[in-house]
Amino acid sequence: MNVKSRFCSLLLILVGLCCSFAADGKDKNSVPNYEISGAGTGSQGSYLVSVTVISKKNNPNDDVFKRAAVHGVLFRGFSNTEHRQMQKPLAGNASNEAQHADFYQEFFSETGNAGNYASIVDSSRKVVKSGKDYRVTVTVSVSKEELRSYLESLGILRGLNTIF
Repeated sequence: MNVKSRFCSLLLILVGLCCSFAADGKDKNSVPNYEISGAGTGSQGSYLVSVTVISKKNNPNDDVFKRAAVHGVLFRGFSNTEHRQMQKPLAGNASNEAQHADFYQEFFSETGNAGNYASIVDSSRKVVKSGKDYRVTVTVSVSKEELRSYLESLGILRGLNTIF
């Protein structure tokens, strides 16, 4: 191999590595790494959930928790044995997220509407240092009725009356 071929090969490898590192970086439009569980009984038409975000920062923005709570209610569901809660995902299953991926990418973006359907319960933030990361837990109220109505009006979720 001559010098020019080695240089081209090295350049291609470096470009490939740079692209893979860029792809590994967190997308600002993505939902954070989180855990969700029931946090008791919410007001009529809402769920009260506990959301734990694993973060490098000890004080993530409230919008991060709101997006995670709405995502969890839609696609993961939640449970809590202490409060005898078990709630299935509002969207039914993960295929809904894949089927409407373009909508959900925008919906859960930093400028999306997901945060409009959730509110943080005052004085509920708890921070625990876990290795290099922080586990920040917040209680969030998610307006399930408003969320469902919005998604049904767009045809993202099927209405309950379409089942019968």
